[in-house]
Amino acid sequence: MTDVTKTCRDINELLPAAQKALKLFLDECKKANLDVFITETYRPQERQDYLYSYGRTREGEKVTWTRSSNHTGRLAWDIAVNKPKDLYDSSTLKKAGEIAKKLGITWGGTWKQPDNPHFEVKKDWVAPKITKPDTVIKAEIIEKDIVPYPDKPLRVGSKGKDVERIQRAVKVPVTGVYDEVTRKEVKEYQERKGLDVDGVVGQQTWSKLF
Repeated sequence: MTDVTKTCRDINELLPAAQKALKLFLDECKKANLDVFITETYRPQERQDYLYSYGRTREGEKVTWTRSSNHTGRLAWDIAVNKPKDLYDSSTLKKAGEIAKKLGITWGGTWKQPDNPHFEVKKDWVAPKITKPDTVIKAEIIEKDIVPYPDKPLRVGSKGKDVERIQRAVKVPVTGVYDEVTRKEVKEYQERKGLDVDGVVGQQTWSKLF
């Protein structure tokens, strides 16, 4: 039985791509004199559900905004800052976020609902090319990894390139207009992924699609 109160900090519990990304990320943080440490890596779904219950069905402040996290997929990790700075010193986490961006790692601080200590990668993350020591010049990342979350949820009536991306992802005719056909396929995708089935592409659905 899973101990939902237990935190896993073991890098080896992550998928190979995430392990490699995390090690490179920590190396770059060290070079930048950012004194950070890992607070959590892999998180079983039972623990994710347990954390989600805080501030909802369990007393306490809200800990997470979603039941669907890449922690459960072994592709995410959280960090904190060593003393004498505050545990979640905003300046340090922002600098760590800038390092992550250069490495093609997603930083939760850029999300609509910011999660500053959180970092994650896709399964097909590829390490950046290094041409000389300490100089990262280019991350080999496919287009879907650098598609930012739109300013607002996409639903029937929405138009534009973000809608075209969604239509390609769910394999419907690419028109650039969010129609009922697109909504139907999005709902089926949400159901398969265990998301809220509403036919609206919010942050959770977007992060799964891309």
